[in-house]
Amino acid sequence: DRPGTSISPCDPLRSVVHGDPDYRWLSPLVMAQSLSRFRRIRVAQSGREIVQAGAGARISAVYWIMSGLLLLWALAGAAIYVNLFLKSPEEFAAGAETAENQEAYARYVADIPIWALAVAIGSALTRLLGAFCLLLRRAWAVPLYLLSLVLFLATLFRAFVLANAADVMSGPHIATQVVFVVLSVLALWFARWSASRGILR
Repeated sequence: DRPGTSISPCDPLRSVVHGDPDYRWLSPLVMAQSLSRFRRIRVAQSGREIVQAGAGARISAVYWIMSGLLLLWALAGAAIYVNLFLKSPEEFAAGAETAENQEAYARYVADIPIWALAVAIGSALTRLLGAFCLLLRRAWAVPLYLLSLVLFLATLFRAFVLANAADVMSGPHIATQVVFVVLSVLALWFARWSASRGILR
């Protein structure tokens, strides 16, 4: 400032209008751009904070317990098909059915086509892989459990609609199939829930 002169409140406004570089920061356009840039920086910082918080958040024991139980269930399901290959149809039926249904169920097992076995084994394997993905906190658990559910429903459709398996199965055996469907839906829901909470990567 020049000695002996005072700055009028209108001087900055005149300077902006006339393009004085000393007051260019008061330009509405410049101020709007600065405010927009500040907001973008704050949003980016907030996003990084959320990601860092999710990555460092402590996972509750409920998640690990649930994942462990789903792994045990998947192993039990896979063991069924291992026994199917290791045992004869009669031996397999003896461990799966009541005495009055064992002979009929053994014939049903012996007549299962190869493609149906492949679909059922695919359901068991994807279920097992989904459980491992949960324990490893991998987002692949979601599509694997979805595929497992679809394959298992296809297996049940062939068994109960196309092959009338209900005629050779006892009530508890049919109830077991229903429980498998419920657990398959539960596993898919749990995987999706875990992914939405940022637990799965």
